[in-house]
Amino acid sequence: MKSILAALMFCFTLGTTPAFAHGEEGHGLSIEKAWARKTSRTVSAAVYLTITNDTHNMEFLNGVSTDIANMAMIHQSREVDGVMQMDHVDTLPIAPGETLEFAPGGYHVMLMGLSKPLAKGDVFTITLDFENAGTTPVIVEVTGLMGLE
Repeated sequence: MKSILAALMFCFTLGTTPAFAHGEEGHGLSIEKAWARKTSRTVSAAVYLTITNDTHNMEFLNGVSTDIANMAMIHQSREVDGVMQMDHVDTLPIAPGETLEFAPGGYHVMLMGLSKPLAKGDVFTITLDFENAGTTPVIVEVTGLMGLE
């Protein structure tokens, strides 16, 4: 247990967030920099991260779950006629060699009905559901209001 905690602390010191594959190692996906802003309320929060498909096959992100919110969904923010909109995305394709960035103003994991406000320094887990790689737990670090600080 101590070695796992030491590895996590090392990864956070380097500024990357590890993802743990369900089942076998080397599922062909790199998931890094998972973070969320601190919140003052329990209404909602967004999670941002980077997913790279290091395989030669098309991959699909089909969903997300977490224990810290009543609902978790993949969303995309976009501007339409000068107005920002947020749409639910059922399935998100990730082509071979593609890096998909979940960032403010674009794709994000939307957490709704948080069980408690998120405080800077907190960590929690979300689980990404991929068509080929299966379920992949990802550790998310809570930052300040301005994002990665």
